[in-house]
Amino acid sequence: MLRHLYHRERIALTLTRCVSTNRTQTPAEKGKRGYQSDSAPQKLLNEHLQDKEAEELIKGYRSWGYRHAATSPFGHSDQTSPLTEILSNSDDSKLRKVLDGLYCGGIGVQFMHIPDTDKQNFISDLIENRPVLSEEELVRVTQTLIRCENLDNFLANKYSNLKQYGGQGAEGTVAFCELLFNLCPRNKVEDVVIAIAHRGRISLLTELLQLPYLRLLKKYGGDREFHPDERSIGDVLSHLWQSADLEQPSGGNVHVSLLPNPSHLEVANSVALGKVRAKQRLKKSAPYYGDSRNSPLALLIHGDAAFSGQGVSMENAMMSKLDGYSSNGSVHLITNNLIGFTAQQGAQCSSFTAGDIGRMYDVPVLSVDGLDIHSIYQAAVMAIEWRTRYQEDIIIDLQCYRLHGHNQHDEPRFTNPLMYNIIDQLKPLQDRIVSELVKDQVVPEDFVKTVEAEQNVELSSAHKTCADYTPPRMCFTGNWDQMTQAGSDLTTWQTGYNLEDLRCVGVKSTELPEGFQHHPTLNRAHINKRAKMMETGEGIDWAMGEALAFGSLLLQGYNVRLSGEDVSRGTFSNRHVTMYDQNTGHPYTSLNHLHTEQTTKLEAIDSLLSEEGVVGFEYGYSLEDPNSLVLWEAQFGDFFNPAQVIFDQFVVSGEAKWVLQSGLVSLLPHGYDGNGPDHTSARLERWLQLSDSKECTADTDDVNVQVANCTTPAQYFHLLRRQMVRPFRKPLVLMSPKALLRSPDAVSQIAEFGPGSTFQRVIGDAAVHNNDVKRVLICSGKHYYTLRNKRNELKDKSTAIIRVEELCPFPSSELQQELNKYPDAGKFWAQEESRNSGAWSFVNPRVKNILGHELEYAGRSECAAAAVGVSKVHAVEVKEILNQAFSHVL
Repeated sequence: MLRHLYHRERIALTLTRCVSTNRTQTPAEKGKRGYQSDSAPQKLLNEHLQDKEAEELIKGYRSWGYRHAATSPFGHSDQTSPLTEILSNSDDSKLRKVLDGLYCGGIGVQFMHIPDTDKQNFISDLIENRPVLSEEELVRVTQTLIRCENLDNFLANKYSNLKQYGGQGAEGTVAFCELLFNLCPRNKVEDVVIAIAHRGRISLLTELLQLPYLRLLKKYGGDREFHPDERSIGDVLSHLWQSADLEQPSGGNVHVSLLPNPSHLEVANSVALGKVRAKQRLKKSAPYYGDSRNSPLALLIHGDAAFSGQGVSMENAMMSKLDGYSSNGSVHLITNNLIGFTAQQGAQCSSFTAGDIGRMYDVPVLSVDGLDIHSIYQAAVMAIEWRTRYQEDIIIDLQCYRLHGHNQHDEPRFTNPLMYNIIDQLKPLQDRIVSELVKDQVVPEDFVKTVEAEQNVELSSAHKTCADYTPPRMCFTGNWDQMTQAGSDLTTWQTGYNLEDLRCVGVKSTELPEGFQHHPTLNRAHINKRAKMMETGEGIDWAMGEALAFGSLLLQGYNVRLSGEDVSRGTFSNRHVTMYDQNTGHPYTSLNHLHTEQTTKLEAIDSLLSEEGVVGFEYGYSLEDPNSLVLWEAQFGDFFNPAQVIFDQFVVSGEAKWVLQSGLVSLLPHGYDGNGPDHTSARLERWLQLSDSKECTADTDDVNVQVANCTTPAQYFHLLRRQMVRPFRKPLVLMSPKALLRSPDAVSQIAEFGPGSTFQRVIGDAAVHNNDVKRVLICSGKHYYTLRNKRNELKDKSTAIIRVEELCPFPSSELQQELNKYPDAGKFWAQEESRNSGAWSFVNPRVKNILGHELEYAGRSECAAAAVGVSKVHAVEVKEILNQAFSHVL
């Protein structure tokens, strides 16, 4: 099919068949159509730069011209800007005419807010030397746009009952993308990652990214979009994704990945940024290796209302120049329909343009006429050259319109009658270009019909045969070619490590270069303490267990990325994976210096105060690289709340919807310590509810998310290592400790980390004799130590305490083995959370339905908040829940 041919071949074929007269144009003729820049404007500007009045006029246009630019099909010029007054004082009509064309035509640029004259001059040079759009490229882009419109019409006719989200009126988005891709090779960009919402997505997927019509129409017909062997529940049409290698007419290839997205607008952008960051490390480009060549690019395509209205846009902007999160400059393209869902124009944004967030972090903001292909091309050139030169973001506000309602079934005239009176009179971008090309005898009058007829043959053929089409496998290629989907067993993995190497890691974890002045407090509480642990092999605490896991993985060739607020020292000053010289402030991460030939790295990144943006970023990073252990630590467990949309729509459901695995580890400090409703609970119950764990049958490895609440550093060590040694990836949510970080009870011995050791999903009770047991308390996490200490205080020999270390997948077989030891004892679930929280509602039906045991409850009563805010009430509650657990001996 023609659509799968190399673009240049496709254009050549079309031109051979369609162009009756392909004469060489003179420079004057090309200039007439705007294909060639004219040096006269620049000469005129140079002549006036020493004239103070003219200089003020030029500066006025550069500063305020964007407010007068003719970029909107509906008109929104600001006649109250300072430029109006400057114009009233100038009588240089020739200069004004030139400046009007440069700064108030089809593109308006905000750049004088950037506090760097070199950058200002770079932008003004790009504006004042309009780039050339070749005839061949114009024909190629026009053909693509004709196909996009024809496809939208085909789908609307054949599947009129389905939501379409067509791109009519915003075809400039596809044109911009095609032009940008062709500019990438000469700017040393070989990888592009795209995040885009619904509008125009299908056209972009098929006409640029080579998504087969067969696969598309099979999905439109109600069938699965993935190969039968790829287990998936699928997703709606407007969330499809694709990856393709695109050979460009300018020469070179560009690999383009369009990410799947949920309907929650803008959240896919942080995922794309994280994926790009991982690509940059894998390709050894900046920011990791200081070389901006071959630096993968994020192209983030926004809706106007979403970009200005969603807070994650600000989070992404604030990440863009930070060492741990920079993706070396993204191109932001706003498909600006000047309308949100059904809001009237001007109801979704308080700033002059939807892209004005760029003024806050000193990047250029371009307003572009979405019905002018030459302005679109100029914007593409400016975008890629700015990014190549400065490795910073740029925002393009492409002002266009939406031909139909939100999903092509809505009636937009209910709320926007005046706007749609104008839209009814507008001519789409491709029609404008074709009229120009036909007039100039570049293409024949039947050019559109010829292109449509060719495409209709492909569409009709695909429509007839799509029911019998089997989609190819999409996943487990490239970086993931050694991975697979999880199996139908609940497997155990040997995650122990050579003890001699572990002792070396432990010692090295606090080793500092000569002359490095660490904080003196760290001697006793950190450095000397760890030295003693490695010397004796005893008392290994949580932070040491984590360091051993990180170090052993680094030695095995895995990278580790840990991010979150205050993670380098740890919220509770427990980790100190990075130490800082007290004289110079320079950081030093000891685990990155385990041996002289070490190539793997631990990134410990103290994040900005963001959850949604950062978690999305880390999830995106984990999608690209299965050989990096990626962890996000919440400052407190309930801080995952602002990122709930990322967890719901991506982390726990991404594999089921899109067959995309992630091994992201979320560390959520959790525990009832009397500190009030906030910072107490990581809402264990929510994670268990989000899981697809089976209530009536045994779980396997193939759950959507692992949820653990373990009790020892060794268990934590094995969990982290298990994430990497298995040939599949699953998200892990860990209720990580607070009080246990320094508890002398919650420690491990070095032997528990050695060869042959493994993670134990259930830990039985070796401190009691089976025949003496009258009551069994089943619990999870920190509460075990409270129960154990109370039992010791009571000198109770009749209560067994069983720890469920991993709740999902639910360890029914291991728990059954432990419960079988006490056939006649009463069985209780004990927890410190409220009855409507914690694991009770999850564990109880599983124990009853799978194991056949009735459980009783020992814990707090129902509560509207996570915990009480009165310390004395908290103390009473602790006493009460322990009385429930040990009522038979009290």
